[in-house]
Amino acid sequence: MEVEGVLLERAACCGGGVIDETNKVVTYALNARNIALAEKEGVDLYTPCNTCYMVIAKSKIALDNNPEMREKVNKILAEEGLEYKGSATIYHTLNFLRDFVGLDTYKTKITRKLEGVKVAPYYGCHVLSPEEISLDDPENPTLLKEILEPCGVEIIEGYQDEMTCCGHHAGFTNPDVRKTLANKPLDGAAEAGADVLVTPCPLCHKSMDAVGENEPVLQLTQIINVACGSSSEKAYWDLNKKKVGMKFS
Repeated sequence: MEVEGVLLERAACCGGGVIDETNKVVTYALNARNIALAEKEGVDLYTPCNTCYMVIAKSKIALDNNPEMREKVNKILAEEGLEYKGSATIYHTLNFLRDFVGLDTYKTKITRKLEGVKVAPYYGCHVLSPEEISLDDPENPTLLKEILEPCGVEIIEGYQDEMTCCGHHAGFTNPDVRKTLANKPLDGAAEAGADVLVTPCPLCHKSMDAVGENEPVLQLTQIINVACGSSSEKAYWDLNKKKVGMKFS
């Protein structure tokens, strides 16, 4: 399966949930604009970021279920020649692989089994909550495990603080709290014997890669790339702040 990426050069920041706290119309208009840009190109919208996924998906649900708000937002977008139609699907890496590519097709692309590597899966908050946008069972998620297992790794589940928040957004007001929260799942993964913690979220990766010295962190796409035949260097493992012990050429 070949997937063509279309860069939306005029797309803007999702607002990170911060604007939503003070002005929902601005949040909905901002994210409806991004979706409308994708719709204008005739494509769906993909983001690898948990928070972006949550904010965009929540905006889509609100607009699809509130005709009055949708009309208000489209009046704003009309000034730029755009219209939100609600036709684009919002994809995150997890549901892109499950629902667009398909897990069976994805498995056929794995050319290297990363045997002997113990991986602690870490979802992060915003693909599991709130419930209306959750990509998996919030209480017992399995999708990340299903994506990682074909790579040949050993999955470490049930480790301490596996389902806690990485604290990324707390860092804007209290960096010490962010560091404390980011270290918790890392410590839990290390104590459970994991070689590396893997997360689909770049914000979780950023928070955890910047703290502690115990457990390296990889983004999901970094480990998938290597399992699909790329070298560690081409998957940018060397750009992570914390050294990843395994290497694949």
